[in-house]
Amino acid sequence: MSLWQASLHGDRDAFQRLLNPHLEELLAAAGRDLRYHCAIGDIRQDEISAEELVGETLLRAWRDRHRRPHSLDIRPWLLGLQFRVLTRIVRQELLRRDLASVSLEAPAPAEPIYDDDESFWEWYQPDETLRWEDIVAVDATAGVEEPELFDRGVPGLSPLARQVLIFRHVHRFTVGEVASSLGLPSRRVSELWLEGHAVLVGTKRDDRGANSD
Repeated sequence: MSLWQASLHGDRDAFQRLLNPHLEELLAAAGRDLRYHCAIGDIRQDEISAEELVGETLLRAWRDRHRRPHSLDIRPWLLGLQFRVLTRIVRQELLRRDLASVSLEAPAPAEPIYDDDESFWEWYQPDETLRWEDIVAVDATAGVEEPELFDRGVPGLSPLARQVLIFRHVHRFTVGEVASSLGLPSRRVSELWLEGHAVLVGTKRDDRGANSD
């Protein structure tokens, strides 16, 4: 029996052995994403640590292990799961702040659609084969690999487009892996990649111009 099959049957030791090779990458990704959300004001620095985020992700991974798509490897599955976990934490914090600022006489807000409902945790199964080479005719990855670019807010770069860029340029995932991890069609991933790449190239050009003055 494989480690994954043993994990599905409730073997926590087998599950831990599967996860151990990916813990360092999960911690690095957690630190990067937390620095980003602190920089744009979504959360405070003392609200959650990288270790706590990874811990939450591993708990979720154990609980939702039966939901992992068969076609998605452990590594992109875990990193996509961590993105979802942090997205939920950030949204809950923003909702808490909104509620704290609302008058007690104001009508109660609607239930949040992202509060751990089934649709939020649904995984997408890509039904088409698309490569990064199909998105652009030339290698346009130069100049966006530096992880520090993703530690801060970049004007015009949406959180989702940022995550597509990270999955591509930092973790080197395929289009199908990014699509499945984020629950998006492959064509939407390509649109986000092109959008994000254009923003980052413009930002780096502006930074070089400012430094030359």
